[in-house]
Amino acid sequence: MRKNLVKLCLLTALTSGVVMQNGIDAQAANKYDKMVIANVDNSLNVRKDASTSSKVVGQMKRGAVGTIVKKGSKWTKIKSGKVTGYVSNDYILTGKQMEKFAKENIKTKDATVTTEVLNVRAKKSTSSKVIGKVTKGTTFSVKGQTVAWTKINYKKQTGYLSNDYIEVDYRFVTATPFNSSDPDVSISDNENNTVGDKNPSSNSDTNNSGSNTDNSDTNNSTNNNTNSNTNNNSGTGSQEKEEEVTVPNIDTDELREEIVDYALQFVGNPYVYGGTSLTEGADCSGFVQSVFGKFGIKINRVSADQATNGREISLDEIQPGDLIFYVSRGSSRISHVSLYIGNDMVVHALNQAKGICVTNMYYNTPYMVRNIID
Repeated sequence: MRKNLVKLCLLTALTSGVVMQNGIDAQAANKYDKMVIANVDNSLNVRKDASTSSKVVGQMKRGAVGTIVKKGSKWTKIKSGKVTGYVSNDYILTGKQMEKFAKENIKTKDATVTTEVLNVRAKKSTSSKVIGKVTKGTTFSVKGQTVAWTKINYKKQTGYLSNDYIEVDYRFVTATPFNSSDPDVSISDNENNTVGDKNPSSNSDTNNSGSNTDNSDTNNSTNNNTNSNTNNNSGTGSQEKEEEVTVPNIDTDELREEIVDYALQFVGNPYVYGGTSLTEGADCSGFVQSVFGKFGIKINRVSADQATNGREISLDEIQPGDLIFYVSRGSSRISHVSLYIGNDMVVHALNQAKGICVTNMYYNTPYMVRNIID
């Protein structure tokens, strides 16, 4: 009886292992089942319609990828970068074949942060020194990997990201829109050897909002879905005249990066109405005023007056370090300000419940964007 029970346990364990392994394989394959990769020597034409006589709208270099829109028996409609069109099934790979092609032919990988705020560590340990903080959507070139950590270059030094909070994938390229006036671009048919010839070879490391100095490394204080605008320190300053600000004479890209990194150090600290302390508590305008003040940039105290500092820009022009202003519902009165940190994310002193936190910039509708830096 006991022997039979042991056999049953072993059989169950083996079966579970097979299921788990198949589950892992299926999960990896599913990612590439929705994509295609150009399996050609040179370039693959992307056509407006499913025909070799149709207009060429783009071209995919060898190894370029696209997302499947609709798959047919001979042609597949794809979206690749800014190009949408049809490619011949004879010259694309998908699923496990695509994964195999990428493994054999694409050597560069990128790591993308998947959590709101992630610590960059000096060594492969959650007890190691934090040398910086990066936000969701930030991408780094992978320099090395272990089971738990990914090695990157961070501001001219070596840093490590926890694999639990990043997604690592090959550095794929996408199609190039076709310009018929470019003399260097061939428009040969996909079946032609010039273009479209087949290739013969075919501790948690995430920053909880409770404390600025604890060892957990993700900020979970996101408030993406709220429509309320909770900072009441709006001020009543005039928005009629733009006020100049004095900016340190250093590289502006470097300055923007330093401002964002500095602001992120205070995520998890409290919101205090009327406050300007980055550690003891600040309101929205006090927070950004103190952050900019660290770099010798003087801006007005309340959000309505800060909306006269610098110059107004469009959302298309926004860069990390710019300020986004919001209004109270049903009015045009500015009542809140946040600091843009990139990838549609902002850091701000939101309210008493959330404190200084990172959220999506569209948690409320942006009313105005100001460039304070250049």
